[in-house]
This record gives sequence, structure tokens and C-alpha cells, in this order.
Amino acid sequence: MPSCSNKAPLRAALCLLALIALLTLPRPVSAQESGLRLKTVVIDAGHGGHDPGAVSKQSKLSEKQINLDLAQRLGARIQQEYPDVKVIYTRKTDKFVELAERGNIANRNHADLFISIHVNSAKSTAASGTETFVMGTDKSESNMAVCKRENSVILLEEDYSTTYEGFDPDNPESYIIFNLMQNAHFEQSIAFASLVQQQFISQGPIKKSRGVRQAPLMVLWRTTMPSVLVEVGFLSNSSDRTTLNNADNRQKIADDIFNAFASFKQTYDTDGSFSFDPAVLGGDEETEAAEEKAAAPAAAIVGPHYEIQILASSKKLKNGSPELKGVLEYRVRFINGFYKYSVGNYPTKEEAARRLPGIQKKFPGAFVVKVD
Repeated sequence: MPSCSNKAPLRAALCLLALIALLTLPRPVSAQESGLRLKTVVIDAGHGGHDPGAVSKQSKLSEKQINLDLAQRLGARIQQEYPDVKVIYTRKTDKFVELAERGNIANRNHADLFISIHVNSAKSTAASGTETFVMGTDKSESNMAVCKRENSVILLEEDYSTTYEGFDPDNPESYIIFNLMQNAHFEQSIAFASLVQQQFISQGPIKKSRGVRQAPLMVLWRTTMPSVLVEVGFLSNSSDRTTLNNADNRQKIADDIFNAFASFKQTYDTDGSFSFDPAVLGGDEETEAAEEKAAAPAAAIVGPHYEIQILASSKKLKNGSPELKGVLEYRVRFINGFYKYSVGNYPTKEEAARRLPGIQKKFPGAFVVKVD
């Protein structure tokens, strides 16, 4: 505020006007005072109908089935605990819904939160864990793999090039259209996504977290509220797949997302001061890449080399056994009455030791062995 003086009538008058302006400026209004409440949530069960999403030949599971079951379990829990909250589903049955329409449903109903539920899949069976995406432009290799898979659904729609303004999910240049989208709700989306991952880490049946990530996902593109896409595990990973194939585990996952919703709503309905734990942001992509690379043995090395032993068993395991946790490429040796399983093929002990931490995330007892 300017310094005022009785000797300067003009300055005093200006000071008075400044003071009046300061006193009459609208102060921030809390959600409690304004009556703002989280009243409507839209739950999106990804895929459906002629779009099955990821499919597991081993268990005859399809992503669309899991997504719908989780969406209904989550919605039922919200309606039970918060009867005043309106729960809207983008689909309640096994039907196909266009990506743009999913967001439009949320916008038409003036939703306060949009939750899209999916199951992940990858070429490497070693990839596992949960991750939650918000709208963003981080186009790292692992994020773009998810984008291309989830966004490619538009190719099943009629006249998709018009609906999505010429967007091509396989063309990296198409993703520049996402640069400024969702900025208005970015902080709230990040906050809710972090709450989801915190719940998964502390309570979930799949505790490995790949973190909160940003990616240009079409289903989140035009939503006008905080929005996230939750990947609850990998159908391509035998351990995750076994977990997801269990109804009790699916209820636990739905409960985890509900607990995140409850925490988010409490803050949304009061002061709106969202914060999040930076530890859940982003996955350790270098470690994940190392883990997946190590799951596939390198070319054979003549002479002594190093491998990483992941487990030992008194009986020989079949491919796909739960004990192998999705690892299909490995070496097995029968030594002193035990079948010893190892992965990797490293010329030096140092190289093997560098890869070890990533593999220990899946096999805590793994260690480096020298092979002559």
C-alpha cells in the first residue's frame, strides 16, 4: 500500500481509493461457503461390445469384462456410502461406446469427476503393476505404448477422422492437438490420481505401482472436469492376471478407488486445497525397462558369464506357473536336487548387479550367479 501524508491531499485521496479497492476486492471463497460439492461422478468401463480390449488366451479373460465389473463395484460402493452423489456409467452392459461419447456423457451431465477404468497389456510378460494417467503431453516410450493401444479404439468407429479432427493414433504428430487440453483441471486430476496410487500401494492386491503418469489419451481429451484413466494391472502378466481373475481381489481394487474418491471428495467439498505425495508421480521407467529386458535372455555368450537366479524349486515348473510371475524366457538347471531358474546373460558381474534391483522388485530373493 502507498505511504500516505496529510501534507499531500492528492496523494491521500489516492491512498483512500487504493484502500477502498483493496477492501472491496472479492476474497477467495471456500467450497464450503460457495456450496460447491462433488455431486456427480461418471464411471467409464473401458472398451465393450465388439471391442474386447486386452484379451488373455490363458484364462479366457477379456479386459472389457474386468472393466465393467470394477466400474459397477465402484459405483455401488459410492452410492452406498454417498447416496447424495449421482453415479453415471458410460455403459452398464457389454456394448460399444465411442471414445468421444464417453467424455461427452460426463460433460452433458456436468460431472465433477470422471474415472475411466482399464486393464493394461504389454508385449513383455514381465511388465506388471498399476498406474493412473492424467491428460498430458509426456510422450515417453512406455506412455505412448499405452496411448496407441487405448486410442486405437477410434479405428472401430464410423467416420472417426471427422469426429476426432483427423487424429491418427499411430502418428506421433497427431498428439500435438493435446498440448493445452485439461490444464484447468490438471492439479485436481493429479491429486485424485495420486490418491488412487497411494491406495493401491498400501491396500491393493497388486502393490507394484508404476506411478501417476501424463499421456495424451483421447478418452480424457475433451472432459471438462478432473479426469483420470486407471490401469489396474497387466492382463499379459500371469501374476496380475491371476489377481484380476479373482472376484474378491476385484472388490479390493474397487474399494481402493472408492477410498481415493472419499478422500478427494472430502477436500473438494471443503477448502479445495489439493496436495499429493510426489513419491507416487511417474514410474521408474529405467528400472522397468531393465526388468523387462532382463526377462528375455541376451544372445548366448561363449565362456563364463553372469545370470540372475530368480528362484529354485524342488519340482520342475511349467511355463505360466504362478511362481514364475509371467517370465516365459529363462534358463533352468537341475543342481543338487533343485531346479534353479535364472534370467539374463551378462558378460560382467557389474552389469548383472546393475540389472538386479529391477528384477528384485518381482523376485525379492533374486541374486547374481556366475556361470562357467
